[in-house]
Amino acid sequence: MNQKEYIIALIAKQLQGLATSQEADELQQWLQSDAACQQEYDDMAIIWQKSGPLLAEPSFNTEVAWVKLDDQIALLTARDRKPLHAIISILYTPTAKAAAAILVLACTATAGFWWHRHTQWQSFTALAQNETLTLPDHSVVVVRKGSTLKYPKQFDAAERRVALAGDAFFSVQHNEHQPFLVITDHSEVKVLGTSFLVHNTNAADEVVVVTGKVNVADKKENNNKVILTKGQRVVLKQDHFYQDQVADSNFIAWETGQLNFNNTALPQVLQDISHYYGITVELDPGIQANAHTIPVTVHFNNQPLEQVLEELKLITGLQVKKENGKTVFYRN
Repeated sequence: MNQKEYIIALIAKQLQGLATSQEADELQQWLQSDAACQQEYDDMAIIWQKSGPLLAEPSFNTEVAWVKLDDQIALLTARDRKPLHAIISILYTPTAKAAAAILVLACTATAGFWWHRHTQWQSFTALAQNETLTLPDHSVVVVRKGSTLKYPKQFDAAERRVALAGDAFFSVQHNEHQPFLVITDHSEVKVLGTSFLVHNTNAADEVVVVTGKVNVADKKENNNKVILTKGQRVVLKQDHFYQDQVADSNFIAWETGQLNFNNTALPQVLQDISHYYGITVELDPGIQANAHTIPVTVHFNNQPLEQVLEELKLITGLQVKKENGKTVFYRN
């Protein structure tokens, strides 16, 4: 955006009452820099005021709109009204470009307000426990405690779009004509009908497919994407996808309450426990190198954390300590 375009954007915000105090100060400095600047602003402000009825039209016709706008300009400049082809021929003058930019921004803002008002997005946060939510298309979502799902009161005809912060398990109604999309800070997950989990954090996204097929795309680079099928998992971290097969059902333990380990290496066990209880459980640096040789076979069913840690101490022969807000396994 060049300086001229930036000033036009500032004027548009000021006329709509959306300019911040900093933007208003920048605009004021520009106005005071030259008398011609104030005149240009005044001209645009008048066009803006006179174009109110034009923007309020329920049905927008381009030709009629330009004729109406020219009527307003003709009244202000005391010139004859021009035919449509003559109006188009002067649209590329600096003043016309600026006025058009103002009107385009105004139309965009109006359309955005209309869309927001009519779409009626709702925000649902699972506060005290995991919550089950039925969406307008009868898809079912289990929202993990502390997670938030945003969704419209009615889905758009072309797609079913929701936004997630945290963890949720989706059972999506199949509709090949209306894709279902889950949007996070990092990714866009697109399906037609399937069941899958999305685990979203500030650092990464994890998607696990239970049934069907899922397309996961990086929001920063839409061509950077993977396709997952039943039993596959992908982690998107720092613009890279890490894909593998799911070895157990612990990814959904937060919903089922079941943690199952069958000859599982200790580092994986601690990772799953960290995820389930929402804490950081680590290995002391002195045992990290050989920790993968320590197998764990145990089943936990909705057990408190302290009980789980005690059982792991007995199985592994290790000790546990709290250090800098973390739980650390170490050897005496």
